[in-house]
Amino acid sequence: MTMNNKNFQYYLSHFLTKEMPVNRNNSTNTISSYATTFKLYLEYMNEEKGIKPNNVNLSDITKDNVIGYLNWLEYKHQIQVNSRNVRLAAIRSFVSYLQIEDIEHIFEYQKILSIKKKKSSDNEVLWISKDQMKLLLNSPSSHIKDGFKDKVMLTVLYDTGARVDELIHMKLMDIHLDKPSSIKIKGKGNKVRVVPIMGNTVKLLKKYIDENNLKKRQFEDHPYLFQNRSGKPYTRAGISYIINKYVDIANSKYNARITVKMHPHVFRHSKAVHLLEAGIELIYIRDFLGHSSVKTTEIYAKICSQNKIDALEKVYENLSQTSENDWTNDQDLMDWLTKLSKK
Repeated sequence: MTMNNKNFQYYLSHFLTKEMPVNRNNSTNTISSYATTFKLYLEYMNEEKGIKPNNVNLSDITKDNVIGYLNWLEYKHQIQVNSRNVRLAAIRSFVSYLQIEDIEHIFEYQKILSIKKKKSSDNEVLWISKDQMKLLLNSPSSHIKDGFKDKVMLTVLYDTGARVDELIHMKLMDIHLDKPSSIKIKGKGNKVRVVPIMGNTVKLLKKYIDENNLKKRQFEDHPYLFQNRSGKPYTRAGISYIINKYVDIANSKYNARITVKMHPHVFRHSKAVHLLEAGIELIYIRDFLGHSSVKTTEIYAKICSQNKIDALEKVYENLSQTSENDWTNDQDLMDWLTKLSKK
């Protein structure tokens, strides 16, 4: 295949290998994510428009095609709204670069930049990866009193999969730190469940309880495990504020790339997804989360099925990876994007 100067393939190659890493100082993970976005776009153009990947032109980067691509991802490939918005952000970034380099199609590019992110529905399952959760939980400073309390509170929220109201009303008498360590949680309809807590969470709780002398204070002014500076239980809004404070730190300091709209229930969703990824059966997760029916828990199985496919693809691509860093005249564009997206 012969590459014409300054065509789509040229600009895409320059954007991914020069503009992003050099001029924008983007991370390898971000570049890999963008490469995957355009690999999928080329698959969409081939499958739905009948245009082979190496034949896609700048004139094919249109608002209608981009919207069609996003809908194709969401409805045919069953991606979440958040993932759809991530793909849109990558395309908008590329188009912002194109409108300076390719004046001929600037009006179409401006139309693409006007595409709005799609709002998440109320019942959408939002979650973050284990790596992102680790960075988030490590964002509070353990050397500051309030920071350490926040760290313990968010760790307990994740480790127990508790609802925010369940976390707010946890009492010291509900905590059992001797082996096997557990927390008794009173859930919806006053149903009580006992969930295990892991070693690191146990250590954090022991330190938190000892440093705040909670065993002595629990029958006086401190019945709840976590209380705010006024000595009162936290509110939902208070917990959400704390979470998003550390999301900002995790993103800015550790490049966590958490893009979902974070709220306390995202911790619960994330715990469920991570348990399924670890091979835990749905029946156990149902009891762990306090669901009345396993049908409620099955919403996480769909997410994990796609995760397993992605993981298998990643392993396959890693085995066949090469050291090529740029797209060349005689190289297939899809092959090059596939390799770049897995680096």
